[in-house]
Amino acid sequence: MAAPRLIQLESVHDIRACAGAWDDLWLRSDVTLPVSRAELVAQWLEMIAPLASVRVLAVEQDDQLVAALPLLGGRVKRLLPAGRLPTNDWSWAGDLLVDASADVDSAVELLAAAVGRLPWPLVWLEGVALESARWQAFAAALESAGLAIDSSEQFRVGQIEIGDDWSAYKATWSGNHRHQMQRMASRAKKEGCTTLVVLRDVRPDQVESLLRRGFEVECRSWKGAEGTAVLKSPEMFGFYCRQARQLAAWGQLQLTYLELGGRAIAFEYGWNAKGVYCSPKVGYDEAFRRLSPGQLLRYELLERFFADSEQRRFDFVGPLAEATARWSTGTYSIGRLVVGTERRGGRALMGLLRKYWGWKRRGNSKVGEGAENELVPTPEGVG
Repeated sequence: MAAPRLIQLESVHDIRACAGAWDDLWLRSDVTLPVSRAELVAQWLEMIAPLASVRVLAVEQDDQLVAALPLLGGRVKRLLPAGRLPTNDWSWAGDLLVDASADVDSAVELLAAAVGRLPWPLVWLEGVALESARWQAFAAALESAGLAIDSSEQFRVGQIEIGDDWSAYKATWSGNHRHQMQRMASRAKKEGCTTLVVLRDVRPDQVESLLRRGFEVECRSWKGAEGTAVLKSPEMFGFYCRQARQLAAWGQLQLTYLELGGRAIAFEYGWNAKGVYCSPKVGYDEAFRRLSPGQLLRYELLERFFADSEQRRFDFVGPLAEATARWSTGTYSIGRLVVGTERRGGRALMGLLRKYWGWKRRGNSKVGEGAENELVPTPEGVG
């Protein structure tokens, strides 16, 4: 077995050139979001940060990738230069990929050493699965390399473990949730039977019209009134169309509609890969609010998943809320990991930031509230 070695990719072209090896690593990793595959990382960089510097740190062993960390240049609060993951409110795209069957310690040690030599004083990573084995191993390697780090939970994400006993799963719900779903189903039947339409075999050339139909539902929700619906931004709609066409080509796109009398009253844009369904976008028609169409869609889709032996988990992707907590059987942590590099100013900046965060956390404990999310400077801009 050859010794692992570090390689670096410095452009979107480089990412696409090793897409086969990258996606093979993604398959061997425990990362389930298909947006962490090479082409969708490349698309994110092209459409969201076309002028950003790109620096992918990867580890190769025996002619295959065993670890990879995609980074791009940005600024924190438009001030501090930092490396960051390709992710934003539109879509997560990058993640730490590690082959758990390889020599994980050696791989993350090489990545950690390379992080210390990066051209930015800080590496500011948002959307990190803090409790996962891969990120814990990486954080330990960073500390072993003598780098100053700070990690903090930003929110938790709900998940549902999919089994083969729908009735047993429903029995885990609160009595109030069971009663509410029964009442919603009964109300919907009085107005006409709803139909769940689940599309998995979508051709890339069908994507735009199907997405438009779905996001028109979102436009009829509060998001349309506030101007935050996808169709209110041609750039955002174009981003999702391009992403969805690639997912469709891989067979990892799922579009779900809840229809009443042939009219879509709820819609969900989903990713389905490795037996895990992810729900990044959902919307419903406010005119049918009395029927709770989003909740009905969730109910009927989960019932199908529990009858499908290939589905093993449902991931809500975004921050845990009352509407998702009532369905969830477990949660996981998403947070921020900040690293001070060996570049001039890196250690000093981390020292100041850690003092600031320590002071704010002590303040939060005194008032009994966790306001950590308010304290997180979001990387803005590129360069």
